[in-house]
Amino acid sequence: MTSTPTCSFLTGGDIAPEQIEPAGMFGALAELFRGADFTFLNVEHPLSQKGTPVRGKRFLHRGRNEHVQGLVEAGVSAINLANNHILDFGDDALLDTIDQLDKNRIPYFGAGANIDVASAPLITEKNGVKIGLLGYTSTLPTGFAAGPRMAGVNPLRVRTAYRPAYNLDELPGTAPIIETWPAAEDLSRLTSQVSALKQIVDVVLVYVHWGVSMVPQVHEHQRTIGQAAIDAGADAVFGGHQHVVSAVEFHRGKPIVHCTGDLVFDVVEPWFDASTERNFLFGATLTKNGLVDCYALGCRTGIGRAPTLQPPGTPIGDRIAADLKLFSEPYGTAVDVSGDRIRLSPSAAQPFVPRFGAALHTMGYPSSTLHEAAPIAQAPVKSSGEQYLK
Repeated sequence: MTSTPTCSFLTGGDIAPEQIEPAGMFGALAELFRGADFTFLNVEHPLSQKGTPVRGKRFLHRGRNEHVQGLVEAGVSAINLANNHILDFGDDALLDTIDQLDKNRIPYFGAGANIDVASAPLITEKNGVKIGLLGYTSTLPTGFAAGPRMAGVNPLRVRTAYRPAYNLDELPGTAPIIETWPAAEDLSRLTSQVSALKQIVDVVLVYVHWGVSMVPQVHEHQRTIGQAAIDAGADAVFGGHQHVVSAVEFHRGKPIVHCTGDLVFDVVEPWFDASTERNFLFGATLTKNGLVDCYALGCRTGIGRAPTLQPPGTPIGDRIAADLKLFSEPYGTAVDVSGDRIRLSPSAAQPFVPRFGAALHTMGYPSSTLHEAAPIAQAPVKSSGEQYLK
């Protein structure tokens, strides 16, 4: 009797190494990544000292060529490059990063020398399971989108509108309701690409750099994109950019992981707080029918040193489990602690879907979840871009 092909899978939060040493960059987590059959991560900025800072961008990040060795050491299977910092130092730094990945035989997706490369799927096979990946970013600085003859990222543009939540004559100064939606042509391109990819692979994984920095709540465009991708054939959708733990929801039984936080991010921005120290790894088993046995592993972010596991029973691990429950259960996700793992599955309960609007505390979210005054424990690490801001 022939066994059904399966593949263990692991992913995690954004990777932005600057001053951390490449050797041991992932600490004990490297063994977890090496032990999984297939892994991918989002590299948030160029791993290159080439190029010059792009004009008009306030915060600039970059690492070094040597940081690719940290990815090699952890045995990372693939890298997404579709995000809002990968071109902080222009085409030269992006293309140098790609060259370093190529030299170390780490495949990438989501950015490239032109739009055909940036939007091309990455296809691989592990244990008899054929996997396809696509990367997009809806956080899109001016000039970052790839073109027919221009290097850049694979864009997924999002539109934003603000409307009054209440009668402003009665309640002047009230915060507006924020409405967001993907540009129709870009969403159509995504669904067409996902559908075409699903015809030739068993499992389609989609990454979208989305959401709002330091805001754990989910915007409407994230759900629209995630659900459309799954309706088109994706087996899971993963997001980044928010820097904090956010919701996991299931659509038609398939996970949309809105944000896992920052895994290695030794750039401390002025607005970072204690919530950016918390993140989680997302694991599952890939089968020809999609993902099963989804779970999270709580971690402390690597800020100037390697990240560490923080299981339930530790203060950080307990807070991560509580945050996942707080943000995910309204979407109908069951969040259950089982030993070191936080199990994630569709719930039979009727979901209450919160709407991102003016008074967030009225949607079931305590206001304390939006900002924490507690400082990050590590000494501040200056961004490489700060020298250009004087």
